[in-house]
Amino acid sequence: MNWFKLCKLDEVPPNEMRAFTVNGIEVIVLRGADSYLVIPPSCPHMANHLIDGFFDGCILTCNKHLWQWSIVDGQPLGEAERPLLTYEAQTRDGEIWVNLAQELLYEHEREAER
Repeated sequence: MNWFKLCKLDEVPPNEMRAFTVNGIEVIVLRGADSYLVIPPSCPHMANHLIDGFFDGCILTCNKHLWQWSIVDGQPLGEAERPLLTYEAQTRDGEIWVNLAQELLYEHEREAER
Protein backbone atom coordinates (compact mmCIF):
# COMPACT_ATOMS: atom_id res chain seq x y z
CA MET A 1 0.00 0.00 0.00
CA ASN A 2 1.47 3.35 -1.06
CA TRP A 3 -1.20 5.70 0.29
CA PHE A 4 -0.87 6.87 3.89
CA LYS A 5 -3.00 9.13 6.05
CA LEU A 6 -0.90 12.22 6.65
CA CYS A 7 -3.11 14.37 8.89
CA LYS A 8 -6.53 15.88 9.33
CA LEU A 9 -7.00 18.85 7.03
CA ASP A 10 -7.70 21.15 9.99
CA GLU A 11 -4.30 20.28 11.52
CA VAL A 12 -2.80 22.63 8.93
CA PRO A 13 -4.66 25.96 9.10
CA PRO A 14 -5.06 27.94 5.85
CA ASN A 15 -1.96 29.96 4.91
CA GLU A 16 0.32 27.89 7.13
CA MET A 17 2.72 24.94 6.79
CA ARG A 18 3.42 21.96 9.02
CA ALA A 19 6.03 19.19 9.01
CA PHE A 20 5.06 15.53 9.42
CA THR A 21 6.79 12.16 9.36
CA VAL A 22 4.80 9.32 7.83
CA ASN A 23 6.12 5.80 7.36
CA GLY A 24 9.62 7.12 8.11
CA ILE A 25 9.46 9.83 5.43
CA GLU A 26 9.53 13.52 6.31
CA VAL A 27 7.18 15.84 4.41
CA ILE A 28 5.83 19.37 4.65
CA VAL A 29 2.21 20.29 4.00
CA LEU A 30 1.71 23.81 2.64
CA ARG A 31 -1.90 24.91 2.83
CA GLY A 32 -3.19 27.92 0.94
CA ALA A 33 -6.71 29.33 1.09
CA ASP A 34 -8.11 26.80 -1.40
CA SER A 35 -5.37 24.24 -1.99
CA TYR A 36 -2.47 22.40 -0.44
CA LEU A 37 0.82 20.88 -1.55
CA VAL A 38 2.88 18.07 0.01
CA ILE A 39 6.63 18.37 -0.53
CA PRO A 40 9.95 16.96 0.71
CA PRO A 41 11.39 18.93 3.65
CA SER A 42 14.52 20.34 2.00
CA CYS A 43 15.21 23.06 -0.53
CA PRO A 44 16.17 21.82 -4.03
CA HIS A 45 19.06 24.29 -3.99
CA MET A 46 21.19 23.54 -0.92
CA ALA A 47 19.14 21.28 1.35
CA ASN A 48 18.03 24.02 3.74
CA HIS A 49 15.00 23.00 5.84
CA LEU A 50 12.03 24.66 4.15
CA ILE A 51 9.96 24.54 7.34
CA ASP A 52 12.29 27.35 8.54
CA GLY A 53 11.33 29.46 5.53
CA PHE A 54 8.46 31.86 4.97
CA PHE A 55 5.00 31.01 3.65
CA ASP A 56 2.24 33.53 2.94
CA GLY A 57 -0.39 31.07 1.73
CA CYS A 58 0.60 31.39 -1.94
CA ILE A 59 4.39 31.52 -2.11
CA LEU A 60 7.01 29.51 -0.19
CA THR A 61 10.35 31.28 0.35
CA CYS A 62 13.52 29.50 1.48
CA ASN A 63 15.15 31.55 4.22
CA LYS A 64 18.71 30.73 3.08
CA HIS A 65 18.91 32.22 -0.43
CA LEU A 66 15.33 33.49 -0.79
CA TRP A 67 14.36 31.13 -3.60
CA GLN A 68 10.57 31.11 -4.06
CA TRP A 69 7.91 28.73 -5.37
CA SER A 70 4.20 28.80 -6.10
CA ILE A 71 2.20 26.32 -4.06
CA VAL A 72 -0.25 25.89 -6.93
CA ASP A 73 2.21 23.59 -8.69
CA GLY A 74 5.62 23.92 -7.00
CA GLN A 75 7.06 25.88 -9.92
CA PRO A 76 9.91 28.32 -9.29
CA LEU A 77 9.37 32.07 -9.10
CA GLY A 78 11.97 34.82 -9.42
CA GLU A 79 15.54 33.63 -8.84
CA ALA A 80 14.71 29.98 -8.07
CA GLU A 81 16.14 27.67 -10.73
CA ARG A 82 14.43 24.38 -9.91
CA PRO A 83 10.85 23.38 -9.10
CA LEU A 84 9.83 21.70 -5.88
CA LEU A 85 9.29 17.97 -5.96
CA THR A 86 5.69 17.24 -4.98
CA TYR A 87 3.98 14.17 -3.59
CA GLU A 88 0.67 13.04 -5.01
CA ALA A 89 -1.92 13.83 -2.36
CA GLN A 90 -5.68 13.87 -1.99
CA THR A 91 -8.33 14.74 0.57
CA ARG A 92 -10.58 11.95 1.87
CA ASP A 93 -13.25 12.68 4.48
CA GLY A 94 -11.42 15.72 5.85
CA GLU A 95 -8.01 14.02 5.91
CA ILE A 96 -4.95 14.50 3.71
CA TRP A 97 -3.60 11.25 2.24
CA VAL A 98 -0.23 11.06 0.50
CA ASN A 99 1.22 8.56 -1.98
CA LEU A 100 4.61 7.47 -0.64
CA ALA A 101 5.44 4.91 -3.31
CA GLN A 102 8.97 6.29 -3.05
CA GLU A 103 10.70 9.04 -1.10
CA LEU A 104 11.29 12.07 -3.30
CA LEU A 105 14.91 13.22 -3.13
CA TYR A 106 16.70 16.09 -4.83
CA GLU A 107 19.95 15.39 -6.69
CA HIS A 108 22.15 16.70 -3.85
CA GLU A 109 20.36 14.33 -1.44
CA ARG A 110 20.84 11.32 -3.73
CA GLU A 111 24.55 12.15 -4.07
CA ALA A 112 24.90 12.41 -0.28
CA GLU A 113 23.47 8.88 0.11
CA ARG A 114 26.20 7.39 -2.12
